[in-house]
Amino acid sequence: LEHSPALDRSTAQGLPATRIPPSWVALASVLHEIEGEPYHPPVGRITFQKLAYFVTACGIPTKLEFRRGSYGPFSPQLKSLITKLVNNGVIREERLGRMFAVHTGPAFADGSRAYSRELADWEDTIRRLADLFVRMNTDQAEVAATVHFAAGSLAQTRGEPPSETEVLAEVMHWKQKRRPELREQEVALAIRSLGMLGWLSVRA
Repeated sequence: LEHSPALDRSTAQGLPATRIPPSWVALASVLHEIEGEPYHPPVGRITFQKLAYFVTACGIPTKLEFRRGSYGPFSPQLKSLITKLVNNGVIREERLGRMFAVHTGPAFADGSRAYSRELADWEDTIRRLADLFVRMNTDQAEVAATVHFAAGSLAQTRGEPPSETEVLAEVMHWKQKRRPELREQEVALAIRSLGMLGWLSVRA
């Protein structure tokens, strides 16, 4: 980011600030849009992880690579990304009972100004992602990301859009060891909803 006192501050642990690319500020921008919804619950770490997945899947170049994990798509690089965003004050974490809530930080406004041109190019995507996530709680975000990843993997392997039934079977197989178990009805509803909203290309 361009020089800013807020962005140059080190954390309490004495870690130095590092340069943040515009795509990471775009991720924080989606979080900022969600925070603007007065009745939406705080975004926790798991939901933020799924948000990062969807931001990447939409073509915003976060440079994160996702693979299958116990709780849906997982990126080994995401922990480092979060640490750098926190160190630079773009986001902050707050303990709320048993969860850590993720909020935009004191340097978010500086980042938004520094990358205003890039964020303008991604404005429609940012708003569309925020609109998707304000509809979901943590469990629903996990299911949605899992469904989206599974559908994309099937389409890439087969060279054509999979059916809703094929995506359902793939997700249930992926999540067979999850506790508590996912309900087929919950996954089927996510597949149908994401398809209707234009997030999936699937055959009925």
